[in-house]
Amino acid sequence: MNEIGALLSEVRMATLGVSQIDRGVDFYRQALDYRCLERGVVDPALAPLWQFEATDELEYAIVAADESGLGRIRLVAGKVPGQAIWRKADRLTASGAYALNFRCQDIHRQLERIRSHGGQTGEQPHFWEVNDQVHVYDSMSADPDGTQLDLFSYARGGELRGPLSTPVSVIQTVALAVADVATSRRFYEAMGFQELFDRVLDFDGLAEMLGIDQPVRIHNVNLMKDGQVVPGRVEMFAYLDTGMGRPEPVTDRAVPPNNGLLSFSLLTTDANTVVETLQALGAHGIHRLDSVPLPGFGIVPLTVLLGPDGERLELIEVEEIAR
Repeated sequence: MNEIGALLSEVRMATLGVSQIDRGVDFYRQALDYRCLERGVVDPALAPLWQFEATDELEYAIVAADESGLGRIRLVAGKVPGQAIWRKADRLTASGAYALNFRCQDIHRQLERIRSHGGQTGEQPHFWEVNDQVHVYDSMSADPDGTQLDLFSYARGGELRGPLSTPVSVIQTVALAVADVATSRRFYEAMGFQELFDRVLDFDGLAEMLGIDQPVRIHNVNLMKDGQVVPGRVEMFAYLDTGMGRPEPVTDRAVPPNNGLLSFSLLTTDANTVVETLQALGAHGIHRLDSVPLPGFGIVPLTVLLGPDGERLELIEVEEIAR
């Protein structure tokens, strides 16, 4: 483990902007079999860190597959719905936090539930070989507000990851659309993430699965925390040979009350040391409060920063990280 890797957890939560809090809770409960653990009103003290107007009234809800504290989702909605963070035209030209990835017991069942409760899905899951030992059925879906949800089931290799006790897992990965894989990889490797796989994806049906209207290849890297294939990994991808120039971050839109993946959260025992290291690797837009009510975590010291692709990360300071 590297110097600051020991100071950080894997991804423990992702924050999604939704247009209506009740509809968001209902969707994740009914479509993903998640449960609602907590609801309330966002404290205006978070405004400078989350980049919303302090006069705006935001509601939140914490939903999760279980009560482990791993891979939870924080839903956030304003009284007036915002715009979509990611538009179809952005998919080849933008960078930032893009999608959440989940393992499920029966992908066909879950896709039907997503469709039945207001989400969007493709026709059928696509089969691909991650490596010789692991084959999956994978499908890109979306919640009612268009947030991308990547669901997969194992066709081979599920025993390597152990049994799944819930219909849908806690968040397995946060997927980032990146401008330069090498730069982004160095950033997350400095945080203690290590390679699970690194490959170029180019298979029949890939463009269809991703909702792209032209043939595509993507460089896809999946990083696990501290060499362990646990939930809360980071996945990054870059489209190859598009001829469209360097992708531009969606940072300015990835704020409440807009709809989509706003940020993701990690625990740390020393935010100052982590930030000092990450600044040299592209971290910027850093804000800190020594004590703030943070939905899902209570009153904590909180540091928010932007990564190399404009993605927003929360570093929640704790005395000890339970692993």
